[in-house]
Amino acid sequence: MQKQRFSIELTPLEKITLTAAMTALSIVLCRFLGYSPANTMFRVELGFLPIALIGLLAGPVYSFFGYGLADLIGSLITTGMNPLILCCKALSGLVLGLFLYRRRPSLPLVLITLFVLGAGVDVFLMSAVFKVMGYAPSYAAALYTRTINALVNYPIRVIALYLVCRFGLPAFENAIKRSRRQKSGDGTFKSYANSFQTVSRLGLEREADLLARLGNPEKDLCCLHIAGTNGKGSVAAYLSAILREAGFSVGLFTSPNLVRVNERIALNGEPIDDADLDRLLERVEGAAKESESARGEAPTQFEIWTAIAFLYFAEKKVDYVVLETGLGGEFDATNVIGKNVAAILTKIDLDHTEYLGDTIGKIAETKSKIVKADCATGCVFSSPQTPEAERVIRDRAAEVGVTPVFAEPPAPEGFEGVCERFSYRGIDLSPSLGGTHQIENACLACDVALKLGIDPAKIAAGIASARHPGRFELLSRDPAILYDGGHNPNGITALNRSLDRYFPGREMTVIFACMKDKEIAPSLKLLAEPGRDFIFTTVQNNPRALPADALREKAAELGIAGESCPTLAEAIERAKAGGKMILICGSLYLYADLPNGLRSV
Repeated sequence: MQKQRFSIELTPLEKITLTAAMTALSIVLCRFLGYSPANTMFRVELGFLPIALIGLLAGPVYSFFGYGLADLIGSLITTGMNPLILCCKALSGLVLGLFLYRRRPSLPLVLITLFVLGAGVDVFLMSAVFKVMGYAPSYAAALYTRTINALVNYPIRVIALYLVCRFGLPAFENAIKRSRRQKSGDGTFKSYANSFQTVSRLGLEREADLLARLGNPEKDLCCLHIAGTNGKGSVAAYLSAILREAGFSVGLFTSPNLVRVNERIALNGEPIDDADLDRLLERVEGAAKESESARGEAPTQFEIWTAIAFLYFAEKKVDYVVLETGLGGEFDATNVIGKNVAAILTKIDLDHTEYLGDTIGKIAETKSKIVKADCATGCVFSSPQTPEAERVIRDRAAEVGVTPVFAEPPAPEGFEGVCERFSYRGIDLSPSLGGTHQIENACLACDVALKLGIDPAKIAAGIASARHPGRFELLSRDPAILYDGGHNPNGITALNRSLDRYFPGREMTVIFACMKDKEIAPSLKLLAEPGRDFIFTTVQNNPRALPADALREKAAELGIAGESCPTLAEAIERAKAGGKMILICGSLYLYADLPNGLRSV
């Protein structure tokens, strides 16, 4: 089961503002609205509650300082400051942040968090403080009194925190979203749908509700559902091209787009046109507003796009939909479909660990949940996987009663440019997409197509005609400029393997950019081979982008020296001056910043 995260990640300024406001509220609730009978050590107050919200929304560092500051200011106003009690309060803030940060607190989590806080800090530590300060004749007496006090406060605190989390957080979440929506564009539904989803919000309830209000267009679609860490887009491109070659009408839903949002939804290789997109966006807007009004929670941008895709493909009565997951599998919006023609799993590796799990096994578990019992082919198709991931896939296949089919990529027979040549299942294949890893992706698509009964000649033609820009794409030969969207360790390893094959021993300048929520150290270390210089740049017009100077500093901490340029165009010009081959990588979002003469989209 995935951790259900709070969907809003506050900016540093928002965290500071929240901490200041909640600290002030904590002082009021504790010092002026708390109740303490005269001449006793008992006290009932809710000063912890605003601090819990700081911990949940801003993190343990902010809740640590918030509770400490609240006690310092409150005590100076009223009873006088006690450094030992102040330390206990700060520690309480730290505990609240560690347990709650960006979680959606369930009742069990609230119970556990407040029990640890009550028993560990309020009882045992505070009893010691009371004895040291002379507030109690002995530690046992203080322990007895503090335990009774904790038992009285515990149910009150549990009820208060749970109710605030259950009913207050969704309202706060929507208020932040509406505020950001206004700031990010003209405040319209269209600008919201087209803006960047800064934090993913997993779950199927919103998408299911939205689609129900639209008449469930997904129910009659024949979907080839693809999940995985690397290679999803390439496999989707191959399958879409193969099916078109075989004479089928094909819908393709992928993400992210490179230049225009229309790229995400394609019919027979052509992106949805603006007129259809605007018309369907208007229809989805009405349903989304109804859903938000009923549920108190708006659909995410990805959920909106998924709904538009289903509507469009249902209208066009496509024969097949090649459907790529956005993030994960089990709780990805695309997994709202109750059946599929086939589930397809590309290479699984560590990525988005904050949402999907911190091991390949855990990530494979959530991605394999796209495998369904109601499956027209009765098969789940997979790339070769690590033993851990393969075991999970086989277990899931056995659980739902389908047959696992693992691709068996052959050795390459040669290459032309950056594209491989090989034979698989008796079919001579020449992938149009570059890189050694395309052997694996093409074989996976081939297995699916053969199961669908497609003629081998059509399969070969589709593999040779597929288009998927931004993946080991040679943009220019003189000077040699290569673009690759690889960003995680598996992707960079595949990139290095291809560079060694097609450009052995070639010195190069690496232009690198990334998102600030990515763990970049492993990828940078893999890229930092002898003979490679680095220029760091910033993806433009993306709130998730890590600034070039900050990226350069992170690289320096890893012992990787480099320059920084504010834009990709400047970085390319500087790299050209060095006279070496140029490799651009780190993020697919960087593709949109390429000069027009280099882009193929």
